[in-house]
Amino acid sequence: MGYGHAPWIAVAACLLVPAVAQAEQGSADSQPAKPAAESEPAKPAADSQPKPVVESEPAKPAADSEPAKPAADFQPPKPVVESEPAKPAADSQPPKPQAPKTARTAIDSLPGSSTNPGFSLSPEAPPTPPAPGGRAPSFGAPTDKDAWVFRWGGRISAWEQVGIGRPAYDGYPTTSGTILHTPALTVGKGAFWGGPGGTLNFQYGNQTIMAFVNVETSLAGHEWNGYYNSQNGPRIRIAYLAATPAPIGDVRLRFQVGAFPANYGAPGQWGWGIFGPVLSVHGYGGTATANYDIGPRTQLYFEYGLAGVPEVDESFVRGTYADWPENGISTIVNHVHAGISFDNKYFAKLHLSQANGRNVRTWFDGYWGTTPQNVPIWIAGTSGMTPQDGRMQVAALELRWVDDPYGQLGVTPVYWNFDKAVAVHNGIWWGMDWTAGGREMTRKFLGSQSNGTGQIVAVSAEYDFSVSRILRYPESFDGNGRDLRVSLAFMPYWTVASQDPNYDNTKGYYLGATFEYVLSSWFSATFAVYGENKNLAMADVSGQWQRGRAASHSGTVGMALHSDWQSQDRIVLAYSRYFYTTFADNNPARPLDHNVFTLGASVAF
Repeated sequence: MGYGHAPWIAVAACLLVPAVAQAEQGSADSQPAKPAAESEPAKPAADSQPKPVVESEPAKPAADSEPAKPAADFQPPKPVVESEPAKPAADSQPPKPQAPKTARTAIDSLPGSSTNPGFSLSPEAPPTPPAPGGRAPSFGAPTDKDAWVFRWGGRISAWEQVGIGRPAYDGYPTTSGTILHTPALTVGKGAFWGGPGGTLNFQYGNQTIMAFVNVETSLAGHEWNGYYNSQNGPRIRIAYLAATPAPIGDVRLRFQVGAFPANYGAPGQWGWGIFGPVLSVHGYGGTATANYDIGPRTQLYFEYGLAGVPEVDESFVRGTYADWPENGISTIVNHVHAGISFDNKYFAKLHLSQANGRNVRTWFDGYWGTTPQNVPIWIAGTSGMTPQDGRMQVAALELRWVDDPYGQLGVTPVYWNFDKAVAVHNGIWWGMDWTAGGREMTRKFLGSQSNGTGQIVAVSAEYDFSVSRILRYPESFDGNGRDLRVSLAFMPYWTVASQDPNYDNTKGYYLGATFEYVLSSWFSATFAVYGENKNLAMADVSGQWQRGRAASHSGTVGMALHSDWQSQDRIVLAYSRYFYTTFADNNPARPLDHNVFTLGASVAF
């Protein structure tokens, strides 16, 4: 090689020597870069673009290195006389395979350890510690999906009502001064449930299996503490074990076994609404649920459940050990459900259930008779007959439309069929109001002379919306601001058949509306309207049956203090005005209250 190539060699050396120094520094971590030896040309730097060297192979760029910077102590090399052709740089050889990265050490999985920034997460993300109680990991920390977590929470509430009483009339003795009733003496649905109470919820598990226990008490009066009413004191009402295995393709499964309620067919926005579900099952048993994605926009839903409520022996003198069972009556409930949803906007579900009641009573369904010597004696059995078993069937079609910003509309037509359903107890505990199985449905809608046999049809509907969400559309509104929240509900029903002639082919309705004007993050004004109108038959003092319309309507205005825009913790002061028909307010010795004041609070934790 002649002297004419020396300038090119010097240029190449200027570009390559700093890269060599950087590579050596990456391996030694401490030695500064040295100038290239005079006896051979410098090696090309990684990722640099050197000019081609005559009579030598062009250097291949090394992967993933930054362009080299010139070294501060670089001295240009002296010209090489008739030197050998430049040798290819070591970095020009094909890169050697790198050893696989080792798994993170155990400490890297702890909350608070450093990790690579996630998608759309700033490298300057704050290194905050985890939330107290283990509810969430720290910011950006890796989590273990199989970690076992213990959580607990609950709710404490207390509602006290005072009704302004009215004096007796029609010649009944009365008292002077203002009459106060606590709890208030009213009939019909109101805006509040009276009395103090509380619940504690305990949960332990991971994403696959979870155990849940609920402990609750309602202390509405002295009877809640009585030895002879043990079912009304503090008790474990819910305890179950739930398993959610990993998805099998597009199928997601869930299994639950224990003692728990299950609600179906409620038209409200959050599962209960104003009037509650049309089918609510509880007892000791389990459910199996499957969700299947048949497409990106369509999902199918299937569920089967079995629940049982065993009888309590008639000789158990303390009532029942829980509020589900009943002395001498047991109930088995089978229920199946199927549904479809489209675009997470349109929903349709079919709910079918059958409850079979077994009556083994000997004394409770008996009656007083006399011996041949005219001595009063208790005769076992129902009206002198063998106790009868019963059956209760429910079919409901739940339809729901959800559309932003207009809210949600739910409509659920439902059909009940009763066959001697007085023997069906609390396996089905809610339908149209509180049912306690067929017992309360018989008393309220079929009549005492029906023996629990008849048919009822009803339609439960509810519409829920946010005025601010509608007015701000297409801008989003997350509820943290001034708003008027509205819920409207209506439930007409028809007793299409009953063995009691006073209730056969009768009808009635329930209505409800709630309005909450959220003025600030801590204050709201509330207004609620409730009403019911139904057929009622009762015997007068002469034993003659009287039939009429029993109607009760109420309006409630109040104010609520809360801790945040959407907080459910609140302190409420309210006034209610009740209106009754004469047939509803039918006791002149103890007339119902028209004016009711309520002070209460509810705190969740």
